[in-house]
Amino acid sequence: MRIKYFAVVAALAFAVGCGDDDTSNNKANNVNNVNNANNSNNANNSNNANNSNNANNSNNENNLNNSNNANNSNNANNSNNGNNSNNSNNSNNSNNSNNSNNSNNSNNATNGFDGLQLCLSECDHQGEYAALIDCDYDGLSNAEEASVGSDSCDNDTDGDGLSDLDELNQGTEVLIADSDGDGLEDADELYFGFDPNNPDSLNDQILDGDRWVVNACNNPAAEPVNIFTSSKGDWKVALPPAFNHAELSISTATPMDKLAAAVYDDPANEVAGYLLSDTPTASQTSPVDVLRSIRSRVSSAGTILQDSTGGEFDTHDFNRAAIGRYLIRSAGLKTGRQVRDELLFGIAPFSAPDVTGLPNSAGNSYNEFRVFVSVAIRVDQQNGNRVLYAVAVAPAEKFETRDKVKFRMDDLTNTTNVSQAGDSELVQCQTFRAGEGNPEADFYWVLDQSGSMNADFVRMKDVANQFFFELGNTALDYRLGVVPMDGDIDGRVRFPPGWHTDQNTFIGEIDDFVIACSGCGSTSGYAEWGLRSAQNGITWMRSSASPQTVRIRPDAQLITIFMSDEDAESLQPLSGSSYDSLVNTYNNFFVNNTIAFAIVEDAGSGEGYEEVALATGGSVADLDAADISETIEEIIFAATGLASNYQLGATPISSTLRVFKNNEWVPRSRENGFDYFATTDSIAFFGTFRPEPADPTMGRYGDDIAVSYETFLDTTK
Repeated sequence: MRIKYFAVVAALAFAVGCGDDDTSNNKANNVNNVNNANNSNNANNSNNANNSNNANNSNNENNLNNSNNANNSNNANNSNNGNNSNNSNNSNNSNNSNNSNNSNNSNNATNGFDGLQLCLSECDHQGEYAALIDCDYDGLSNAEEASVGSDSCDNDTDGDGLSDLDELNQGTEVLIADSDGDGLEDADELYFGFDPNNPDSLNDQILDGDRWVVNACNNPAAEPVNIFTSSKGDWKVALPPAFNHAELSISTATPMDKLAAAVYDDPANEVAGYLLSDTPTASQTSPVDVLRSIRSRVSSAGTILQDSTGGEFDTHDFNRAAIGRYLIRSAGLKTGRQVRDELLFGIAPFSAPDVTGLPNSAGNSYNEFRVFVSVAIRVDQQNGNRVLYAVAVAPAEKFETRDKVKFRMDDLTNTTNVSQAGDSELVQCQTFRAGEGNPEADFYWVLDQSGSMNADFVRMKDVANQFFFELGNTALDYRLGVVPMDGDIDGRVRFPPGWHTDQNTFIGEIDDFVIACSGCGSTSGYAEWGLRSAQNGITWMRSSASPQTVRIRPDAQLITIFMSDEDAESLQPLSGSSYDSLVNTYNNFFVNNTIAFAIVEDAGSGEGYEEVALATGGSVADLDAADISETIEEIIFAATGLASNYQLGATPISSTLRVFKNNEWVPRSRENGFDYFATTDSIAFFGTFRPEPADPTMGRYGDDIAVSYETFLDTTK
């Protein structure tokens, strides 16, 4: 496609260089000599009247005094030198004698004419300077525009969204907006991934302009929500229509303490929640620290059987947030609303007698509940900072059997449904085309080989079937590598088997390479050097020194999973600033190389692994959790979101998402459907709704996706 454009340039360069009129030839090719009558014979020195004998300037590309020398008769490609100090906008074509971005349009006053003024007064100029000016800045000189019939006063002559130069490079018609006559203009063809020169890009007897995806966003509609505004809490909260909502009156609240609270619930799905605003204390500087500080208050509502803490992420309104998830068992039977109220008064600086407007807590009773808590710290230097708690509660048996309950819990706590009171809302829509291949993910398991971990590995092997089923149900092109924490192994995946996808191989590596520690040496004392080993292993497996059989794929999302019942050996002798310094060193490395997850004992025995996981945006889970399969599934789902090719252009209110694939509605489901991942603002597909990737070798385009949703517009910052 580029041949057509460069042929035009070459022809014009030849015409300019070989003209019969010596006077016009000198004007066209020696714009720096037009005012230098005494230097008319000095072809190599355009601006230096005292340098008439300087033959060394003839090819000096960097000579600032020779920067506008277009008269080099022996160097046709040097007419608008790529290093020309006056050609600062020439980014792509140092040999293009008529570069469109040539700032000489505005600097040629010293050369006998002012290109900018000439363009302002005569943008369609076709006189002696036509080859030197680009009045519409489209990449073509006025002379080139004349040769192809385009308008030198309009950089997009046919108004199709492609510049005239882009048209030439694409091989499309400069004067026709829809080059192939399929009802879709050329720029739109490229946006949707079609061929602007083929009316039926997919060769399926359908014109590109008639395809579903072309019109999918013409009238976007999102799932409905109701918006509730609190001036005291300075928030808007978006809730599906099924929710009841009540803002509470707090008798102890003052204008200075920013106290506000609202409660809500979905009776049909037995999901209850609240939103609480408060002034952060001096020690509440990070969301993760706040989550850690309220863990004991969560446990006051019931014994914590399982929990995970996610790393910090940016909310849609540029604040920092983190999410904790818990499974609790209460001493007696309670309703979800009762547990919600207990958590409210456990975290808030007020008690039940201080509030009015709290709905009754009647409902079905249970003794195990799922609790999600998100903490966002809203920084406001003018009005003072504010900490926002969003809490969701549901009976465990409902959570485990109903997808809608899981998604309700996510939507109430992933921070997408809360904004400042002055913000507005907008419905957005965007389309995607499935690319070539599936997103790649390499799962790097770094496992504590000490005997005390054997029972934990037995539990993990017991859930391997479910683990591999979940992996196979994603769209991931995945591999797994297993290493012990032994210092002599140094974190290197061994070959055979290297990286693998087979369940039996995975279990075999746990048995032989980790539990039996086959190949481990005695020089490290069989100690658990997890962080050091992973750092060295990743460094080596990313380098050319490692064989291809064990090398990390360059385009893969690397997911590192640490499992241990004690802290890393390299950190154990340290304390205070020495400990913090080494942790920071590890954090800097892992943040730049992987997303880490830590499955460690809750008693702080794996603190270094926890710090690394949270710093990289992963999460921390309890090694002694009641159900380790759930922990591993959450890692798989997180990896799916991290590796997704479908990142949204704005943060959606997640409950409003509507997704279509090839004009088929896609349900929200992690079995057969899609889900949303707040930390990456992306969606991913599962099961039968995984998009078919493109395959150019078979002439196959990828599936088309359309996503519509409602989003908050930040108008208060």
